Amino acid sequence: PPEDALERLTARQREVLEAAYRAGYFAWPRESTGEEVAEALGLTAATVQGHLRKAERAVFGALLGRE
Repeated sequence: PPEDALERLTARQREVLEAAYRAGYFAWPRESTGEEVAEALGLTAATVQGHLRKAERAVFGALLGRE
């Protein structure tokens, strides 16, 4: 069910997703970049982008009933 969407995430995926959200990464225009989110978390930008892509896929899959 859609309400379980966040439960599909690993702890790290949820941490990165929440940090990006709080930093305004998903705002338009963006309030922070992926590099800034990565720096705040002590991760590389590529790692952050990977976690965000996997988290988005899991959440959208749950919400849209695809996975």
